[in-house]
Amino acid sequence: MDIEVAETMPEGWRVWLDWHKTAHPTNKPEIETLEADRGQYLGYIRMVGRRRENVKLEDYCWPDTMKSFPMDYEKKPLLRS
Repeated sequence: MDIEVAETMPEGWRVWLDWHKTAHPTNKPEIETLEADRGQYLGYIRMVGRRRENVKLEDYCWPDTMKSFPMDYEKKPLLRS
């Protein structure tokens, strides 16, 4: 893969926070984490890459990219301290 662009989105953490407050306003732990971090470690990135023409994709991931995910998903609670 050739990477053409890889950069952080300026103020991306604010966009993420605004989205979170709109889509999931009751998720206080994640909202508080974004507010405390203020973009130091968390935010949005943009990456544009192009697959090289001579590269063969593995059968397990193309054309159905969902083949790499387990089909027997079992919901479990997140570990929190």
